[in-house]
Amino acid sequence: MDASPLAAPEETELAKIDNRNIVIVPEQAVSRGKQTFGAHQEFKWSEAKCTSCDRCNRACPVDAITLERTRQLKKRMRTAPCSQACPAGLDASRYIRFIAEGKYAEAVSVMRERVPFPLVLGYICKHPCESACQRNEYEGSLLIRALKRFAAEKDDGSWRQKLNLAAPTGKKIAVIGSGPAGLSTAYYLALLGHKVTIFEALPDKGGKMLSSIPEYQLPKNVMNLEISTIESFGVEIKTNSRVESVESLFGQGFDSAVLATGILGWGKSLKLPIPGSRDAGVSDGETIMADLDAGKPVEFGQKVIILGGGSLAFRLATAAARSGAKEVHIFGQEHTGDREADSFEVDEAVAEGVIVHSSSLFYRVYSENGKAAGILGQKIRAFGYDRTGALGYDPLPNTEEKYPADIVISALGRAGDTPQGDLEVCRRGVFAAGDAVNEQRSVVESIAAGRWTASMADRYLGGSGNLDQQLAPPESSRAITPIRSLLRRMPSPIPVKQVRAADGSQAASEQTLDEKAAKLDAERCLKCDLCYDLKGYNLDTNACVFCGRCVEACMWNAITPGTGYTTAVEARQGIEHAESAGQAGKRKVYLYALRILVATGALMVIAVLLSKINA
Repeated sequence: MDASPLAAPEETELAKIDNRNIVIVPEQAVSRGKQTFGAHQEFKWSEAKCTSCDRCNRACPVDAITLERTRQLKKRMRTAPCSQACPAGLDASRYIRFIAEGKYAEAVSVMRERVPFPLVLGYICKHPCESACQRNEYEGSLLIRALKRFAAEKDDGSWRQKLNLAAPTGKKIAVIGSGPAGLSTAYYLALLGHKVTIFEALPDKGGKMLSSIPEYQLPKNVMNLEISTIESFGVEIKTNSRVESVESLFGQGFDSAVLATGILGWGKSLKLPIPGSRDAGVSDGETIMADLDAGKPVEFGQKVIILGGGSLAFRLATAAARSGAKEVHIFGQEHTGDREADSFEVDEAVAEGVIVHSSSLFYRVYSENGKAAGILGQKIRAFGYDRTGALGYDPLPNTEEKYPADIVISALGRAGDTPQGDLEVCRRGVFAAGDAVNEQRSVVESIAAGRWTASMADRYLGGSGNLDQQLAPPESSRAITPIRSLLRRMPSPIPVKQVRAADGSQAASEQTLDEKAAKLDAERCLKCDLCYDLKGYNLDTNACVFCGRCVEACMWNAITPGTGYTTAVEARQGIEHAESAGQAGKRKVYLYALRILVATGALMVIAVLLSKINA
């Protein structure tokens, strides 16, 4: 692609844009329509990615594209790939535009609308947003985490002026664990007017996860600064305070409890419920085991799923494998069921080819035609029971797995699908969030879990669960004008300093971008969330010459080759080759005729000359 400068929008264009009248399209209202063009689906087009910039139309040499739009600007929430990839839903495009204009306090206000400690994220976030950044198609992703850190270090606290604080509700909530999930849950519940107390078993605030991060990656003063901000809203953190049971908290007068205990050890996450395990289509493991012990025949089928993790589950799995079943799976928490499985029972089952699945996934039974047909497994961030006893959970997108079966057997015993234990989600009003649920070990995932849990707990206590805050001011007209051309610019280099780690080895420590580098990198944003009001889009494949210029012109991959594109190109090339061959044949005939005419003319000239000489 040819390099072209990113020209400033024309003043006449800016004059037509009224920032107060920009249309904000909520995430759930964004059109996700997809369309194909051509009899053989030569092109694919995504409405959610299209910004109506008209670059494809202007690049088309045969006017095959028709794009109808108005000058009305729209901002589509969570359509930018970076925002979609962020577990916490940070509006990265918006705060990056503020950084590009030098408005750092406003950028922090955008971050604070979704996360309680942006500075910590600026240091240690796993930044999935950068992998999704559309700028990767060119020189490389924007430095989104580094930009977040740069702006967060310039936080002047002005976001507090627009923060909505609810009136005290009189409700008391206990949060077990002061890691990212616990702190996030406490922060949002405090904003909703509840009295929150965090119980931390360790002597330091921040939990095992944050306190175990090396100083050169996350300085303790950064973490303490963020925690003090949360405490300033009335959250009380009690260190060296181990909680032995959920019931003891309710006995102390708490109205709700949140388990954010963090990583408990390998395979030691909280026990997750298994919805559907008591459905009529699920076979009872104790009954089947009794039949086997009595010598009665049991038909397992070829694919067997067993729910549970105790002795009964492993004995059933071994029996199913020996009966001739091709696949035998065990789903469920460790040691759940009648009693703990002996080591020889586990070894015996594994030796027979039984597959034991991770206990950190959330499983639920699905049915077809009134019969249990298998298991759906998915990673979740948080879960809990509402006032009616209905289970709610916060799933991680794109993590669902499906396991069909001929028979589903429950070996959960009397516990059924509800976890039992002193520190389990065993009753209404108890919720769980973060690494204790899925062992993700991700701060931003834990923040997302904390937001969801706070909303659920607030609804349980009679509130609306609404956590939305509008802290940032409107953007400037220049900022919300979609880009028209691409400025090719490499990402700004992140400064790195060599430091000595705790074990004496050398380690690389990222430093904060300087202001010039931050603004230059922020200006590389493609503004994927902004668009003009699109009325219609069409591509006429009959007129198309399949040159690919529209695909190259689109900076957002809204128009891409379809399944029939290659065939169409080859067909077009075949036609052009045939036409070229025909034209080449005609040229040969013309050349032969020309040579004959030249030769004839030459002979006539010679004949005339000879006749004059003889005369």
